[in-house]
Amino acid sequence: MRLNAWAFLLAIPLLAAQTATPSVKELVERFDSAQAKVASLQVPFSLTIRRALLRTPTLTKGTLFIQGSDLVHFSFAPPEDLILHLTAKELISYSPAAGDGERLKIGLIRNHDRRFLGLGQKLAELSDYFQISVGESKELPACFQLTLIPQSYNYKKRFKALYLWIDREKYLPRQITWIEKSGDSWQLELGAMQINQPIPAAVTGFKVPAGVPLRSEFSFFATRKSK
Repeated sequence: MRLNAWAFLLAIPLLAAQTATPSVKELVERFDSAQAKVASLQVPFSLTIRRALLRTPTLTKGTLFIQGSDLVHFSFAPPEDLILHLTAKELISYSPAAGDGERLKIGLIRNHDRRFLGLGQKLAELSDYFQISVGESKELPACFQLTLIPQSYNYKKRFKALYLWIDREKYLPRQITWIEKSGDSWQLELGAMQINQPIPAAVTGFKVPAGVPLRSEFSFFATRKSK
């Protein structure tokens, strides 16, 4: 997700081309094409959760693994005691220290699930449900910023907006912010990416240890509190 130094005599015309903002259609096509080439991804992340009714946000960090559209795995760093393992058929939340967790069988991923918006999902698909606009990013200068406003009922009842920062060179996501209908927000910042490198077997073959009780729910997105 990330400008090379240009020779002085070529700098003006090349930088003019580099800084030109593409149309929504062009950016969607470039983003989807870039993501299609990523069979696997490993990247450090920071997740900031802001609750509308709480003054102090929650900041957690860890490593995110993505394998195509089959797997999303969050391994949180200490002191957070949590692993999230998300597949097309089930969602697992596991606390190693506490020795318990949650499992929700879902059959198929629904389009309005937050965890896949902007991660492994085609923007061309989201354009059926969101009004998309593109602009320059002041927050992340090396990125384009997409603003997605929900248009379908399922999205409108959960989200006010989705913001996606896309790297100007690689056309991959660097930051994603979801704004809930309630005013709560979730901001996922991505660091240096390892693309198309083998994902550890402990991630791809993740299983909760035998005998660990798992509740039939998945409350991570609904119940996180500021500490």
